[in-house]
This record gives sequence, structure tokens and C-alpha cells, in this order.
Amino acid sequence: MNDEEVLNTPRTSVKFSWNHGGKQVAIIGSWDNWETREILQSIGKDFIVAKTLPSGIYHYRFIVDGWLTHAPDLPWVCDDSGNSYNILDLMTPVLEFPESLSEFEFPPSPPSTYDNQYFNDDDFSRPPPDLPPQLRETILNESSRCISGQQSGMQPRHTELNHLYQNNVGGEFMALGSTFRCLCFSLDHVITIRSMAMEFFVFFQRSVLSELISAS
Repeated sequence: MNDEEVLNTPRTSVKFSWNHGGKQVAIIGSWDNWETREILQSIGKDFIVAKTLPSGIYHYRFIVDGWLTHAPDLPWVCDDSGNSYNILDLMTPVLEFPESLSEFEFPPSPPSTYDNQYFNDDDFSRPPPDLPPQLRETILNESSRCISGQQSGMQPRHTELNHLYQNNVGGEFMALGSTFRCLCFSLDHVITIRSMAMEFFVFFQRSVLSELISAS
């Protein structure tokens, strides 16, 4: 790497600190092939020095009162000879988190979009919303097949579970069905009722709903 490449390489400011006692503390590292011993400045009970290094992974050691050692509270490794080194990783980018997440929050809905009006007959006479396409098919309408002498049906999709389906065939009776999942099994519930009873059930639901709204 030539001098121009060294100057253009991104560099990071790093602070090295030692707080494990001693009268004089220095540091040496692989950033200059262990050639330079740099004295740390004593500030209170800590010894501190700042360096600006290019990206990379470095090994370094502290020299405390003439003894080579490592800081146990910082990342460190031990080689095959039993020598311990601290490790500095400047290859992994440091994620910067914003101080506040308010700029990412959606603004609240304006108060004008809310109301507290009672339901009326027009609300109940409106047609239902369009059925999502994934709910237009139900496993209750699928024909079963026979495998190894046993009847086997298709496994339901997750969008078909826990929905109440009504047959679209008119007449005196009405069939309702729903599919549930229990462990690895699928359970189909089908009931048949008279149409007049179903109309009474819907009317009863609307009456109870109106009373609850009035009471609130």
C-alpha cells in the first residue's frame, strides 16, 4: 500500500484505557508491527491514550510498570505460548441508533375521522364488503380422495381456518360449516338449521348489538 492509499483509507478514532492500577502504563500493538511504545496519560485512576487507526483487526498489550499484560475487561485472546493479547476489531461497522424514534412514528389520526354515532337501519342494510379472494374457496367443498383404502381429504390452508361458511343453495334448510386445527389434525364442523331460525338468530344479534350501543 503506497502513501496515497494510506492517506485515503478511512480511519477511526479509538480510545485505549487502563484502570487496573500501576504507576506508569504504556501500550504497544500490531498497528505498527509492535515497534512503538506509547505512554498513557494518567487522569485520576485511569490511564488513557487516543489513536487514529485504519480499519482492521489489531492485537495490543499494555506495559504496566515494566510488565507486559492485558486488560481483562476488554476482548482478549491467549496464544499457544500462553501470551495474552487484547483485540481491537475495526472491521465490523458500529451501528448508530437514533436518540429518538419519534421521527419514524406515524402521525395520529385527526379527531375529525372519529365519531360516536348510533347505528341505524341504513348501516344494517348496506351490502357486505367484497370477500377476499383467498376466502372464496373452502375445504368443505373439496371432494375427498381414497388413499390405501382410507378416506383422506386435502389439508386446509391457514386462510380457510376459523371462518364460518354458509352454503349458497336456497331452500328450507341452511348449512353452516367451519374448519379448525387441533395439533396436526383438521376438524370440520357442519350444522344444518332451518332458514327461519337463521333469520331469527341474525335479528337477535342485531337487537343485542343495538342495546349494547345504547347502554354505552
